[in-house]
Amino acid sequence: MIAPLPIRPTVRAVIRRDGKVLIQVKQRPDGRRYLTLPGGRQEPGETMQTCLIRECEEEIGIAPTIGDVLHVADVTRIRPDAEDRQLIEILFACTVPDSYRPQMGARPDKRQVQVRWVDPETDGPAFVPRYDLALGRGDAPVYLGALRSETA
Repeated sequence: MIAPLPIRPTVRAVIRRDGKVLIQVKQRPDGRRYLTLPGGRQEPGETMQTCLIRECEEEIGIAPTIGDVLHVADVTRIRPDAEDRQLIEILFACTVPDSYRPQMGARPDKRQVQVRWVDPETDGPAFVPRYDLALGRGDAPVYLGALRSETA
């Protein structure tokens, strides 16, 4: 286990199919659910691409083909039971084979309960952080600015 860093580099996969985006459904201790993009923390010595492949294999059961960087955001994760955390999140355009069906990976996140396709416009308010605001726009900037991530 790595000691927490003041700023945590994180990578995310944006996998699209038929106007939908592949997401993880996570559940809070109180039972409320929220949506996140597959991906996670970059470990020392890993490239962003190696990290994204590892995280996707763990969470969604497949290594995606990784394309270009779509977005970068400064994210402040607000945690009621711990110190807030600052993340730099890099979102990559990714693809999976047409034969892929949503499934949990071998080592899903502790709050992860499902993997599925969602429409960012319809399911947007459930995204944490609100990446749906960029995913639904063809003219979204690369740098998304500062976002808050509150899962409490």
